[in-house]
Amino acid sequence: MVSHKVVLYIKNRLYPFIGIVYVLFCWVIFLDFNFFLWPMILPMIVPLFYSIRYRRDSLKEIIGILIIMITIIIVYWPLLTSEYLSSATYVATKILLFLVIPCGILLLLRRSSISSLLPRIGLQKKGIRHSFVLGILFLPLMLIVTFLLHFVNGVGFDPNVLSGSVSFFEAFTEEFFFRGILFLYLFMLTDLRIAYFTSLACFILAHPQQVTSLFILGTLVQGILTLEITRKSENIIGAWMVHGINRFFILAVLPFIL
Repeated sequence: MVSHKVVLYIKNRLYPFIGIVYVLFCWVIFLDFNFFLWPMILPMIVPLFYSIRYRRDSLKEIIGILIIMITIIIVYWPLLTSEYLSSATYVATKILLFLVIPCGILLLLRRSSISSLLPRIGLQKKGIRHSFVLGILFLPLMLIVTFLLHFVNGVGFDPNVLSGSVSFFEAFTEEFFFRGILFLYLFMLTDLRIAYFTSLACFILAHPQQVTSLFILGTLVQGILTLEITRKSENIIGAWMVHGINRFFILAVLPFIL
């Protein structure tokens, strides 16, 4: 006869687990997968081999960053095309995959508090004024490059101030991941040249739709400018400002001009 404890264990622990697995299984079956972001993981080969050869102590956290990127590659498209998050799908997806999940995984690996993690990603009072100043200095160059590229290629959409405003704030998620984690945090695990290359290359390859067009030059310039702001100030706020204003410029201002 099955003991009362076993029955309770199955009822309280196993049934909920089976239920969760079943729901996830059904969800995955009906998902539309598209791994178009896969190229962005390729540059991570460099810090991975570097850590294996020179910095074994950082290997665990680099593998953690790889897990974050694999998660983004697999889950980004299904979440983006999901109907469960309605009109907020894009913003919610970016916040979850580029901010919440990376923070959670790094906190688990480091076994530390969020207050000790954020400064290592460039979110701190130190350098914030310097970061703003650099952002103001670099912003005109970014806007000029963006204007010239769209002048050559044309603008095929109407101005949208709301979309531009939302895009400004959403740009923070990419700065958090590409400049905060893939540059400042990776710099702590490897060295400056490897972190700089990895961050820039991953950022460019995360925009595969632009690789065969002139717009890739804008992505390259933006990647370099935001990396320089972050490198000089150890803060990502100025980089976010440049990235966000450039997005607003594209969506809300350029269609009026061109």
